[in-house]
Amino acid sequence: MKTRYALTFTLLLIAISGPVSAQTNAGKSLNPIYVESCIRSQVQAHQKIKEITPNDFRAYCECTAKQLVSNLNSTQLDELSKGSKSPTWLKSAEDSASKACLKPSSTTQT
Repeated sequence: MKTRYALTFTLLLIAISGPVSAQTNAGKSLNPIYVESCIRSQVQAHQKIKEITPNDFRAYCECTAKQLVSNLNSTQLDELSKGSKSPTWLKSAEDSASKACLKPSSTTQT
C-alpha cells in the first residue's frame, strides 16, 4: 500500500511539473522520481529472486511512466495535481501502462 502512495505522489509531481495539453502528453518529459520509485517497488516485490538487480527494472519502469503519461488526458493530470487522494481510475491506468510494458518472455512480473 505504501508503494501505491509513493507512485501516486510521484505521479503528482509529474502532473505539477508543468502545464500539459491533451496533444502534448506523449512528448512530456518524465520526472525521474517516478521511475526510481517504480524501480524500488519492483526490487521489493522481487526480493526473493537473487539474480535480479535494480537496473533490470529500469527499462520497464521508464516504459510504464511513458505509457502512463501518454495515456492520461489533461483532465486526469489536473485531477492528480489537485487531489490529495488517489482517483479511482488511477490503479486501472497504472495497471494498463505496466501491462503494455511487460515483455511476453520476461521473467519480471508486477
